Amino acid sequence: MGLGLGNILASTQDGITPVIDPLDLNPYLYFAADTNVSTSGGAVSTWYSKWYGGSAPSNGRGEYLTQGTANLQPAHDTDGFVTFDVVTDEKDKLALSAAVGQAGILIVATSNGIFAYEVDADSVDEITGLGWETGYYQALNLYAYVLLPTTVSDSEIAGVIKYFEEELGATRNPTGSLQDYWRGRTDLVTPKFDALDFSGVTTFDSCWRECSSLEEFPGTLDLSSGTNFYMCWSSCSSLTQFPGTLDLSSGANFAYCWKSCSSLEEFPSELDLSSGTDFGSCWRSCSSLTEFPGELDLSSGINFNNCWRECSSLSQFPGDLDLSSGTNFSTCWYNCTSLTEFPSEQDLSSGTNFQSCWSWCTSLSQFPALDLSSGASFYYCWNGCSSLEDFPANFFDYWSPGTAATNCFVNAWDNCSSLTATSVENILNSIATSGVDAPASGPDITIDYDDGTGPPDISSAVTTLKACSPAWTITLNGVAQ
Repeated sequence: MGLGLGNILASTQDGITPVIDPLDLNPYLYFAADTNVSTSGGAVSTWYSKWYGGSAPSNGRGEYLTQGTANLQPAHDTDGFVTFDVVTDEKDKLALSAAVGQAGILIVATSNGIFAYEVDADSVDEITGLGWETGYYQALNLYAYVLLPTTVSDSEIAGVIKYFEEELGATRNPTGSLQDYWRGRTDLVTPKFDALDFSGVTTFDSCWRECSSLEEFPGTLDLSSGTNFYMCWSSCSSLTQFPGTLDLSSGANFAYCWKSCSSLEEFPSELDLSSGTDFGSCWRSCSSLTEFPGELDLSSGINFNNCWRECSSLSQFPGDLDLSSGTNFSTCWYNCTSLTEFPSEQDLSSGTNFQSCWSWCTSLSQFPALDLSSGASFYYCWNGCSSLEDFPANFFDYWSPGTAATNCFVNAWDNCSSLTATSVENILNSIATSGVDAPASGPDITIDYDDGTGPPDISSAVTTLKACSPAWTITLNGVAQ
């Protein structure tokens, strides 16, 4: 359906984008809160489409919105919006008179953003303030809900957004927190955010979490005010790439941010993550990543707990990635089963917690002489490294943790069935050289090794370790020494 001359010439605040009435774009569904609501200024039991009582566009469907349960009914305001409240166990929502498949461009005009997405869903039966109720409920005012054909252009989408802002009074640009806004929405395919300004948003906590159909994300958004990206794109399992042009420079919390983005094949080196302090589980289970960029600035990072855990395709790790401020590396490279070597240049000297750090890295055959001298816990650290043969001498000579943590070396080298007798000597001689006393609880040093490489010469080291206070105990291949 063509645009009328009035729409083409209509001016907007930017002087460029024309205002476009969505009716001119032949919508499938269109609900506007300024008309066809059951009770003006009261509880909404039915809400009919914009064309109810008149001539529908050729694509127009006959379904309407309804809610027969009083405490689930949103409230209409005579200023032209419907308010969805979120109260424990009483979350406002409207049912479609018949479930519909939604494949097209969905635009929802709310009090905190006018959002457009390409969507694809087989059966949508209820909606809330942001659309399909499979997501997390938000307390918002909804001004309009329209589903357009996928043939509409980005400029036409921008025109509809301007129409909802100028004619219906919706708030175009979101601000503040977008926590959980689209979490769990399995219908979202591609955001259409070019007409929006995100610079006023500070929190993106779980914003697109578990959007498993999201195939791409726009690199043009201004996310420069965002400080909290906790779980932001977690479990977006259809994303194959991520834009390096996003401004994440104010972000401090990136914990779980890209966790389980299992189709992500590479990660952009251009992203500015220099303000990030928490990277716990950040890229955990990104099982398609084969390499990681050393150019990323992670120099402010303190927490790397579970950071690259189960990145099972990661065959190498950059030595020039700055992790020097990190203190917590618990389970950091756990189950990176394709990692064949670890860089000797990597600076982990501030690390205190290495619990399960390289556990089940089954392709590692040797371990470099890293500076882990501040480490207090190595519980399960190399457990399950079944290909590990060589562990360097003098590794713990300058070990100075202050006080060793409970269970410091318990199960540290368990299931290391390829470890040589010489490596066992290197480990025990070096711990003995450090002179560090055992923890009061869990004093055992546990090592499994290939006894076919001969008996290790450890008598002097064992004597020294047992003379510590508290004393260390040593278990080799399950046998106390």
